[in-house]
Amino acid sequence: MNSKTIFIAEATPGSGKTEQFIKQLDADPYKRYLYAVPTKVLTKDVLKRIQAIGINHILAINSDTHKHVTDTVECALLEDEPKILIITHKTLLDLEPCYLQDWIVVIDEVPSVANNLTRDIGDHAYTNFLEKFIDIDSDSTKASIKPEMKREARSTYADVIEDKGMATITTCLGALIRGKADVFIKTFFNKKENKWKWQVRVIDYFDLSGLYENALETHILGANVTGTLAYQHALTQGYAMQASKFTPEYRRYTFASYIYPLIAGSKVSKTMLLTLPDGSVSEEWNDKVYGHTLLRDVLEYVKGESILVQVHEWCKFPFDEYPNVIRIPFDARGLNGYSDVYHTLSMIHGNPNPIDDQNNTEMLDKMNISLTTGKQALRNERYRELIFQAATRSSIRTFKNIRPTVHFVPTEEAGRHLAFDLKGCNHILKDLTREPPISAYSNKLDSKITTAKELSAEGLSARKIATLMEVSNRTVSLWLKQTV
Repeated sequence: MNSKTIFIAEATPGSGKTEQFIKQLDADPYKRYLYAVPTKVLTKDVLKRIQAIGINHILAINSDTHKHVTDTVECALLEDEPKILIITHKTLLDLEPCYLQDWIVVIDEVPSVANNLTRDIGDHAYTNFLEKFIDIDSDSTKASIKPEMKREARSTYADVIEDKGMATITTCLGALIRGKADVFIKTFFNKKENKWKWQVRVIDYFDLSGLYENALETHILGANVTGTLAYQHALTQGYAMQASKFTPEYRRYTFASYIYPLIAGSKVSKTMLLTLPDGSVSEEWNDKVYGHTLLRDVLEYVKGESILVQVHEWCKFPFDEYPNVIRIPFDARGLNGYSDVYHTLSMIHGNPNPIDDQNNTEMLDKMNISLTTGKQALRNERYRELIFQAATRSSIRTFKNIRPTVHFVPTEEAGRHLAFDLKGCNHILKDLTREPPISAYSNKLDSKITTAKELSAEGLSARKIATLMEVSNRTVSLWLKQTV
């Protein structure tokens, strides 16, 4: 059992968690606060809000203000001034925890602690930014930092960490430098591109226990702190949880919302959204795919009213033909300025591909978190929470909206989750709900199941059916238990 307590402030978006923190600053003028937010834009916003109440011993540090952000923050943490330091989650996760002594750490929204990665990189990137720093075991393909290259690797990491185009390199180097990750690197021939490439696979997570142990106090603010992987990991490590002094009074949203699920049931996937009328699956988006129909339904329904839209990059719907559409990013936390928008649309899925799913399994094992609990937390972060945050970017967050907000979500299950997360008496309407598409694969499988059942009815054994249909006995046994 760890001795430190983590303080939690859970409240709906817009209810005043940040405002509660700012009010507390006057009551604790001699305490030092490190305030971490999801984005650079928010560092500037919080800075202005605090300066507006007359507090000036404050500094916001991000890649727009300084080149070597982490080094700059660590130096600032050792100085007498500022008393309040504002940084991003990314910088917080990169700090050496020992610098946090004497500081109260306040984390606004829960950062994702999963740091898995599987990416392919070219020979140029590997040769220039990885090769000289690492050794690779020829049998396992596991990589490690050469002891004599650690200092130079850290320097290179600091130079490229803010470069989005170098995300794979920074994740890989950062994981190797921290020393707790499993990093595998192997070469392969990419037939499509007709050249050799390197596959980088990182199994890693950010362990916040060093932060909890070194900081005077740690406060985590958010709408759904308890549903996150960071929270579950803290429980596994034995930390106690307690309500934070920054918890605002409960506020109910002004109106009940109207929630429209677009797909019956609980499942949505890229394959489903790209399914064509004949049951085949298109390789890319076009105006015949199932997902296009769903989006068209929504945009016709709102009749030109402004709508916030959250979709995957591979969704190539012609949104530019609709001037009322406002595209928002996946991580919409802290995104403000839409108090006059009453509609939101989230057409996303939270399904990991098989490689990412395997990475998650290995990561959760390293974290000592059960697969069921861990994967549910990951799905909360990467699906449920994204839909909720998109919905609460609308006028609902002002608590002054003059009519109900309307939210279009992927599935009936997502609709129930959003209704619960928004609290209050929300209405789920199925006016636009369509049945999932029937794929050609499903039709083919149903045909096989029907055939197996007919052969069984004729008296054939499962073994004989398996031989005739060229499948395993187990497959036949499963088919015979299913209904078509």
